[in-house]
Amino acid sequence: MANWFKLSIGIFVSTVVLISAGIFLFYLLLQHSLPDYNGEKDFPGLSNKVEIYRDDYGIPYIFSQTDEDAAFALGYVHAQERLFQMDIARRAGEGKLSEIFGSKTLAFDMMFKTIGMDRVATQVLKQLNRETKNILEAYSEGVNAYIQEYKGMYAFEFDVLQYDPEPWKPEQSLLIGKLMAWELNISWWTDIAFSNLVQSLGEEKVKEILPDYPENAPTIIPSAISSYSKITTGLIDVEKSFRTFMGFKGTHIGSNNWVVNATKSASGKPIIANDPHLAFQAPGKWYAAVIRGKDWKTEGVTLPGIPAIVIGKNQNISWVLTNVMADDADFYNEHIDSTGKKYLFNGNWMDLKTFDYRIHVKDSSVVKITVKETHRGPIVSDIHLLNKNYPVKNGSQAVMSMRWTGLDISNELPAFYSINKAKNWIEFKEALKNFSSPGQNFVYADKEGNIGYVCAAKLPIRNSVSPTFIYDGSTDINDWKGFVPFEQMPTLYNPPENFIATANNKTVKNFPYHISNLWEPPSRITRINELLNSKPKLSINDFKNFQMDFISPYAREITPFILSAFQDIKITDINLNLALELLKKWNFAMDEFSQVPAIYNVFFNYLLQNIFEDEMGKNLFQQYIFIANVPYRTVAKLLKENSSTWFDNTKTPKSESRDDIIRKSLADALTFLERKYGSNLADWQWGNLHQVVHKHMFHGKISALDNYIDVGPYNVGGDGTTIFNTEYSFNQPYENILGPSMRYLFDFSKPEEFQLILPTGESGNIFSNHYKDMSRMWLTGKYITINTNEDHIRNAGYKLLILK
Repeated sequence: MANWFKLSIGIFVSTVVLISAGIFLFYLLLQHSLPDYNGEKDFPGLSNKVEIYRDDYGIPYIFSQTDEDAAFALGYVHAQERLFQMDIARRAGEGKLSEIFGSKTLAFDMMFKTIGMDRVATQVLKQLNRETKNILEAYSEGVNAYIQEYKGMYAFEFDVLQYDPEPWKPEQSLLIGKLMAWELNISWWTDIAFSNLVQSLGEEKVKEILPDYPENAPTIIPSAISSYSKITTGLIDVEKSFRTFMGFKGTHIGSNNWVVNATKSASGKPIIANDPHLAFQAPGKWYAAVIRGKDWKTEGVTLPGIPAIVIGKNQNISWVLTNVMADDADFYNEHIDSTGKKYLFNGNWMDLKTFDYRIHVKDSSVVKITVKETHRGPIVSDIHLLNKNYPVKNGSQAVMSMRWTGLDISNELPAFYSINKAKNWIEFKEALKNFSSPGQNFVYADKEGNIGYVCAAKLPIRNSVSPTFIYDGSTDINDWKGFVPFEQMPTLYNPPENFIATANNKTVKNFPYHISNLWEPPSRITRINELLNSKPKLSINDFKNFQMDFISPYAREITPFILSAFQDIKITDINLNLALELLKKWNFAMDEFSQVPAIYNVFFNYLLQNIFEDEMGKNLFQQYIFIANVPYRTVAKLLKENSSTWFDNTKTPKSESRDDIIRKSLADALTFLERKYGSNLADWQWGNLHQVVHKHMFHGKISALDNYIDVGPYNVGGDGTTIFNTEYSFNQPYENILGPSMRYLFDFSKPEEFQLILPTGESGNIFSNHYKDMSRMWLTGKYITINTNEDHIRNAGYKLLILK
């Protein structure tokens, strides 16, 4: 054998060995980041021994002698499984992402420094009662015990970004709650987007396409909008970019919840259900836990970073949530003097409050910013000035301040802590007096057989009943006049229907105060009511089927317009004929294996484009369809009225009618599907086009890792109008980006167990067995039964970690 050949073989073998050894060493290092589920650990912050059992899905059962020790343990297990998720969230809220990501996140840091949620969280902490402070402090100690213990062995994300987490602070748990309120708030979009439409298209044109309800009519568009300087959409664009960067897209940020009482329950006891709709991520939003402290004995799902059960039950009651869709933010066009230090208000020049910040940017220089506030809130119109996409000169754009309930001093954490320990309806309602933002529909049941509903939100009292535009800030005419008293908020207790349900719909008629113009279309609540009325008595298995339901009443409403548009029209195209036949026979189920949902949904997207884009242009159109419930509701209204000038395509000499646009949209849809899947209509299954991927935050940033850190893709049915909400963005169809972030069911006839499933798993560590062990169960409608009986837990052979 020639020497050169021997040398080549030697080098090759050595290289393979070195690479293999490196991979193995890397694997071992990553394995060190996996949490301990067994053994004993000593921590000086504890007053007594704490036992943490872990079941086969990694769900912790915490047993302690004090509530503070339970909070310490919850902080510890949150950090074990979700520390990176928690750390990124607090960094976002504090405007510190650029310290680890560099200049690409500078606009986000500017936005959150400007909004000032961290400033508010610090103020909230100061006025909390001692009991809540004790829980927050103990929780922080638990998080920090893990941070200190695992230094050098954190999850791989910290290694990739080359930084270590800082100690956790109590106010950062409050900040996580404020961030959740911001994610569920869509009022930041409407006022700016609609006012921008008015400036671009005129008052009369925009009036036709605003979502409305009779109680809010007439929609009054302030005449002053046309006199404002150009309204910038910088806040909208930066916030949308932030959501994309963080991996939570989607705007059907709502949920379904319902409850039946003993009369309508097959078990003879109340049964309650919830599936909150949030953007899909890996790991997901929720972390399940069972807590047994001294007085704090509750179970359900938590938000990592917050020491409370947000949705779940205790030994007496159960509660579930959906988003109220409250309009809890307003914007004001401010008049600033030439010094930039004063603003005009009621004829006087008032001093702006200012805050100076230094934003540290990785591998770059420090960026200094000055945040300005009026008496209403921060000026948010210039957060984008460092963004090259907005080369706006000073003076050529409107100066806007923001008033948002999320920036008020509030007590959501004490409210949840009180709910966790509530024994009955009276204590439950009393706890909700402290709840402010994000406004939530709380549906309730108790072991005595009662069911109830509370709209818990801080609703501003305004002069206007349809406040969907930017106000003139130079006077107090449009300032908030206080808030709707809790005693006047909508409630319901033991109704004669024997059930209660909400799905981000308008829940009360003839309410004297403005709640929202941004309700979801009634499709989901219509279908829920149909199902709840479908049988005299309902079981928990019925509820499981309901949560997986793919029937769309909205499609049932829209499809007849398609069929009507082709009446008396001679059709020669084979696929068009076949598509119309399938639509005639369709049961409106968005089945992943069916071709009809693909035809319908692609048609609907082209319908939006063909109605609006010729007059709006691409940018305005994309802005208008961003919040999905707006075009859903507008299109249904336009099709029914059949008198809108929006149907005419301004780029053609002909004057198009509603039916012309419908026919064009279906033809466009068939052309799209033929190009994508071929001319054989049998190959057009909806699930091939409509897929879900639970994406890690690093998705696309390190493309070689995507297959390892993402969960999916999976074919899925449904759309944004079905109970099993599988929203896709109208701007980037047809990937499912949002839906049930967990499913929860509880039958009071079995008080020591409840049903739960998460979209991915309990752990945020990609090497954990619990990173994605629930994903296929979630996809196919299966649930985990969580047994909370202490004897069962202690004797089930679960892993046991003892903290001393």
